Amino acid sequence: MKSVDKRPLVSVIMPIYNGSKYMAEAIDSILNQTYKKFELIIVNDNSTDSTLEILKSYKKRYPKIKIISLNSRHGPFGAINLAMKSAKGEFIAPMDSDDISHPKRLEKEVQFLLNNEDVIAVGAYARIINGEGEVIGKKTFATKHDDIYRQFFEVHPIVHPSSMIRRSLLPKKNAIYYNKFGINDDYFTFFNFLTYGKFANIGEFLFDYRIHLKNNSLQKLKGKFLNTVKIRLIAVTKLGYKPSITSLIKFSGQIMIIPLLPESWLYTLFLISKGIYSPQNKLAKLMQKINFSFIKVKSPSLSFKTT
Repeated sequence: MKSVDKRPLVSVIMPIYNGSKYMAEAIDSILNQTYKKFELIIVNDNSTDSTLEILKSYKKRYPKIKIISLNSRHGPFGAINLAMKSAKGEFIAPMDSDDISHPKRLEKEVQFLLNNEDVIAVGAYARIINGEGEVIGKKTFATKHDDIYRQFFEVHPIVHPSSMIRRSLLPKKNAIYYNKFGINDDYFTFFNFLTYGKFANIGEFLFDYRIHLKNNSLQKLKGKFLNTVKIRLIAVTKLGYKPSITSLIKFSGQIMIIPLLPESWLYTLFLISKGIYSPQNKLAKLMQKINFSFIKVKSPSLSFKTT
């Protein structure tokens, strides 16, 4: 008698807009997962490049892939919400079309959710890679709920496309994201989820998060910061979130300083904060551009006495 696999079905949902450059790596990383009880739903968000042709090629080779093609742009979170109506999984795993999931990502996240029934979403540590796939930084956040809760007012402490979400704890079973703040909808949505369950991060690098010139996260940084200000104020005034005194002080400083900075400075500071640039490297590059030949200083002789 054939045994029945009682492990939960995972719905991996991947929205794609003009993702032809990197999408094959992203799709392959899901197809190569050690955990096999999943469905892969790919939403073509009205792409104008060769995305659809690539998807049709994958569909011929892998019939389990479901393709939804939209006739107008809905954005990544709107596209995932649409896919939720046909998703059958007990757990939902968002996936970006330019990132890479490590082979055991689904297996380890499923096991974590099975062992922690009060957790609504679990993420993982992520390596940051560039357009060529080279590791240039890392994303690591707190792993336990109380620490993650404290971090929420300062950063988004879950690498969103690395996460797995428990459907049974969602306020709406056929939608995940609140459509209110555009590219920051995941941050606002997860703030809301703090009232529905706990959060966690697996302290292992199970994901590669790609940074390149076309990342939505690197566009219009002042506008994104304004969104985060609004989200944090709503969290405090309407969602019952209680930030620490330290977080409030940092928040006040950001409000005073960030609006005064040029966008190019914000871009650099953002990349430094993500570990992509190091302050030392940026300073070295700046020094190379400055001609100090007019300064003639004799280097002093230094000696050190040891005892």
